[in-house]
Amino acid sequence: MLNTSLFLKKNLLYLVLLFIILLLTLFISFNNLRNYNTWWADDGGAHIAYTKTILEKQRLPTFEETYLSWHEPLYYLILAGWSKIGEFFQNDSLNWWESLNVFFYFIFLFLVWLLAYDYSQKNKWLALLNVFLFSIFFVGIKLSVYVNNEILVHVLIILLVILFCRWQLLAKNKQKLVIWWSIILGLATLVKLTAFIILLVAIIIWLFNFVANKKRYFLLYIFFVIFIVGAINIPWFIYKQNKFGEAFSINLYERQNKQNILKSDGWQYLRKINYKIFFDYPYWYSQPQSFFSILLGDSFGDYYNLFNNVDKINSIPVEQKILVNNGRYTTANLWQSMLLINRVGFFITLIWFVGFFGEALLVIRNKEIDYYKFFLMILFFAGLAALIYNNLRFPYLERGVAKAAFIYFTFPLLTAISYSWWWQRFKNKIIAVIFILIPLLIYLGVAWPILLVS
Repeated sequence: MLNTSLFLKKNLLYLVLLFIILLLTLFISFNNLRNYNTWWADDGGAHIAYTKTILEKQRLPTFEETYLSWHEPLYYLILAGWSKIGEFFQNDSLNWWESLNVFFYFIFLFLVWLLAYDYSQKNKWLALLNVFLFSIFFVGIKLSVYVNNEILVHVLIILLVILFCRWQLLAKNKQKLVIWWSIILGLATLVKLTAFIILLVAIIIWLFNFVANKKRYFLLYIFFVIFIVGAINIPWFIYKQNKFGEAFSINLYERQNKQNILKSDGWQYLRKINYKIFFDYPYWYSQPQSFFSILLGDSFGDYYNLFNNVDKINSIPVEQKILVNNGRYTTANLWQSMLLINRVGFFITLIWFVGFFGEALLVIRNKEIDYYKFFLMILFFAGLAALIYNNLRFPYLERGVAKAAFIYFTFPLLTAISYSWWWQRFKNKIIAVIFILIPLLIYLGVAWPILLVS
């Protein structure tokens, strides 16, 4: 009892702030569950059709039943099980289905806390700041309240990052832990192909250490991870080959329109910056304007104009709403919020990247490279590179190939690294907190009409 009392006394402020953050997250999540509908979301109906086929026909869907039928099946199988639990409690509504992602979202926040805590050498305040950021960061809030397979794969990738570092998988005699890690990774790849990014990065790190240190156990680790992940995925690859004629494609829906990387139309918008998102047009429009502007607008705000109460906006008189190029309406208030979000988001991103590259220079200049930190940095760039690759192969912006949701796992890596560097720049830690926190509070203020669907 004495130890508990002492802990509470020492951490009272911290626990109160954490409670406020979690309360805020609960309020936003449950409000959006009530007011947002998966049918209005990115591919919302297709995700529902996938799960309904499993429930009603006890099999995976065909291409005719949903154009997402080539998606990896594990999330949808879990969602089907969640639906059965809802039936048991006589609550099999769409809101019940969507609540599964709210559950995953809170697990994600816990993992964000762990990642930042570990990276910053047990700095609980930096961990708390990271949790606050991701409790209000638009792309995560959006993913958490409609039926989609993205949030689960990002949960598993961040879990794999934490385990890779905590289990010290660059050390000798870690075969058993590498096997367990590979099993989790194999399951993650059955949620979404995105998880193969961390597989490739792990292999690169092990190979680099093998070449640098001549330690053969790294080759054994590589063999284990390839064999186990491959074995877990072989049945799915066989099914995919037989059903769709292609086992390894990252986008079967667009496979007939795949472009050569060097000649891709995607290069034209990769080299551009769209300044309109800051001054006069903050939403998506049909021509390929700018990859990085889209990524910024879709990370911090509703760039695609898909996260609002469509029924309510449609009921507003025409003269009181604005038609966006995706065919949906928005309001003057949401339009102004998006302009402010993009401006504040640019400033926050600038802080992130200055801190990230500052930390990267410290890691590289160190006589003994911290390969666990290096692992996180390579994984961040690998995620960004994977999205760029996807856009070069399938440069069809009108089909939503550039989305922050695809690489959501990179953001906790970026902020854990960046904020740790900034923290060390300030001798007065209160000033450090203010420097990190104030932009997030400003973002919360300007983004509130977008974050809270009404």
